[in-house]
Amino acid sequence: MEITAENAGYTLSIADKKTNAVAEKVYKKPMSLYVPSVANASVVELVACILPSETCTLTMTNNNNGVSVDKSFETQALLKFPPMAAEAVKDLINIVRGYDEEDDQNVCGW
Repeated sequence: MEITAENAGYTLSIADKKTNAVAEKVYKKPMSLYVPSVANASVVELVACILPSETCTLTMTNNNNGVSVDKSFETQALLKFPPMAAEAVKDLINIVRGYDEEDDQNVCGW
């Protein structure tokens, strides 16, 4: 009997360090976040869900194995700058995928 694991996707989240507010979204096909306009739109959508703050953290988590990485930003305004947001998302995905490949884990969608 073949056992197949359900793709739990990746979660992209933003947390406000001052208020601890968190906004997140799950992506079943995270490779779409490699497209800069998609990554930027996703970050802008999440930033709009929390109040403006001085510092925030962008996090990417592989929901299949729990590998998670984050990056801190001095201001939310930095994440509203499209090239910055797209590059940050791509970097986080690549780091998570690197851990996945080392452990030979299911890398959802890849």
